[in-house]
Amino acid sequence: MVVASAGVGALATMVAGSEPGALLGGLVIVGTAAAALAVDRGAVYVIIPVPALAYLGGALTAGLVHDRAIDTSVTALVINAAQWAAGGLVSISIATGLAIALTAARWPWGRRSGREPQWEPDSRPERPRAYRSRAGADTRGRP
Repeated sequence: MVVASAGVGALATMVAGSEPGALLGGLVIVGTAAAALAVDRGAVYVIIPVPALAYLGGALTAGLVHDRAIDTSVTALVINAAQWAAGGLVSISIATGLAIALTAARWPWGRRSGREPQWEPDSRPERPRAYRSRAGADTRGRP
């Protein structure tokens, strides 16, 4: 969801003819919030690094399309790429902070949801007959 929203933001930035910035960053924030609420509670922590990577990909794509006449040298391209990425620092920070906050809020309830089976030491199934002695005792040690 975050990558899709970054793609939509990059496309909207290209259509608007502007440099990557507020439009792309806003859509990454919205996508991060939607993804953090849509993902399973126990796996929501996986969302934390995604906003920065998604913004970077969208900013580089939109920036290359916007400044395609400037790519005369590798040095100019690298400097422009750094500027495109830095233009979204506030948006990336907000989106990552939002992902961390939603993870902290949802994580405890994901572990107490009752969906994970509780293992009890006495609830292990019987060992196969090959591991029992003639008297019926288990001949292999239990961990």
